[in-house]
Amino acid sequence: MNRLGDMSEQVVLQSQVSVPDGAGGQLKNWSDFAIVWAEVRPASATKGTRIAGTTVRRFIKIFVRDRPDLTLPLQVLWDNKTLRVLALRRAAGARTELECEEVLQ
Repeated sequence: MNRLGDMSEQVVLQSQVSVPDGAGGQLKNWSDFAIVWAEVRPASATKGTRIAGTTVRRFIKIFVRDRPDLTLPLQVLWDNKTLRVLALRRAAGARTELECEEVLQ
């Protein structure tokens, strides 16, 4: 079992916010809400073909200290990468697991 002490990577957590578009509507944008220590683990990767070319999807598991403000939609900035959070699970030991995806084209 991993401990909170294994968290050696800094990540930025971003939540989705709505901002006025100037024409009476709303735009979705991402806003930083926390910089936290995390444990980052590669999980798997898949490769596919689309009209625009080959696409590689990498799945990454990120563990952070449990926070009550972690809700979807959520994305993570880590190591110059933007990761979309697909799911979050409250894990044992005061941690939350973020199941993330990075799409490379």
